[in-house]
Amino acid sequence: LDAALVRKIADMVEKHGSNIWFELSDKDLCERLGLPKTWKKGKDTLDVWIDSGSSHMAVMDNRPGLDAPADLYLEATDQHRGWFQSSLMLSVAWRGKAPYKAVMTHGFVVDKDTGKKTSKSDAKSGKPIDAAYYYDKYGADIVRLWAASVDWQNEVPFGEDLFKQVTEPYRRLRNTLRILLGNISGFDFAAQAVAPEHMPLLDRWILERLNAVIRETLKAYEAYDFRKAFSAINQFCTSDLSALYVDTTKDRLYCDSSSSVRRRATQTAMTIIFKALCRLLAPILAFTADEAWEYAGYEGSVHEQDFPAPMPEYDTQEATSVISRLQEIKSVIQVAIEEQVKAKVFSKNNEASITLSVPVNESEDVVALLEDRAFATEFFIIADLDVKTGPELAASATKTEHAMCPRCRRYEPAAEGRDVCERCAEVLS
Repeated sequence: LDAALVRKIADMVEKHGSNIWFELSDKDLCERLGLPKTWKKGKDTLDVWIDSGSSHMAVMDNRPGLDAPADLYLEATDQHRGWFQSSLMLSVAWRGKAPYKAVMTHGFVVDKDTGKKTSKSDAKSGKPIDAAYYYDKYGADIVRLWAASVDWQNEVPFGEDLFKQVTEPYRRLRNTLRILLGNISGFDFAAQAVAPEHMPLLDRWILERLNAVIRETLKAYEAYDFRKAFSAINQFCTSDLSALYVDTTKDRLYCDSSSSVRRRATQTAMTIIFKALCRLLAPILAFTADEAWEYAGYEGSVHEQDFPAPMPEYDTQEATSVISRLQEIKSVIQVAIEEQVKAKVFSKNNEASITLSVPVNESEDVVALLEDRAFATEFFIIADLDVKTGPELAASATKTEHAMCPRCRRYEPAAEGRDVCERCAEVLS
């Protein structure tokens, strides 16, 4: 146990790899080390835990750009008395403190049918357990999304049928990015963006929701809660973005004038949403997020970006509380519409003329929006809305008397002397 001799061997291993110990003969090894030629290599094995337990010194202390303690040590539950323990003991002995700031312990992947740990030795069962099988069949991002969607702190049941379940959320997220890309194509954010104070209600609402999702997702990532991060993003894309915002603003994007404030406000919001989603999804959908970022024409890789920061201007819940009430009203209107569709009075939402009764104590802000024809017909996707005061919230529906505009396919009053609605006549002229 001569320190100078050990360092010589360490230098050889660093330069040529550990196999040099086995590749060189006793004679060659002694010659390189300046030892008597009669010496023999020992065959005893050094405790592997000393080997792995000193990796923080071999790696963190000796590589440019790295230093100890490490931000995180990551391994399975069996390493509590293994690598985590040996690293801790050697580091405390060497530097007087732990080699890590945090330890993340995950469970094992287990067969969903047997509950037994899945490992390479289980290949004889006939079930594919190699990551390459799933990578080749489904793609890398699906594998990553599956890993992000499970509760890693406990044992993870696994079977290909369970794995397939993440393909639908992936398709939905990818489709969301495609829709956003289509709608912001050709939009010059620097020159045409609408300022927060000029944003219409619906656009302010979606950015308030985005702001909440940014905060929730960043908090989840900070805690390594990838499942919660994915869930927050997925819920936002499914419920707020696709089911309400994109569906409601579709008409203004396709049919308003290209210079209209409403249309540009939506493109402003969608640009902010797109850039935020790409960066929030990047750790999980590494390839999809980068592909979308590149397609949008932004410089460099999305992985060179910071996470989106919360937006103080959208920290308020003002628009959110109003839209929440309007969604309650929309549900009542929808019931009335579906009754008439079932009775075959008309076949589509936008053919409906609605008479709405609102309570006497209804918010003035809500009533003002209900009486704003342009807002109400867009938000509820209907032809007319007549608002009255009554004992409770109630709605009835009849078929509108307006003809369908051949340009926007909405049932609207026709412009004088034209066969299109007033909005479309203005845009065309």
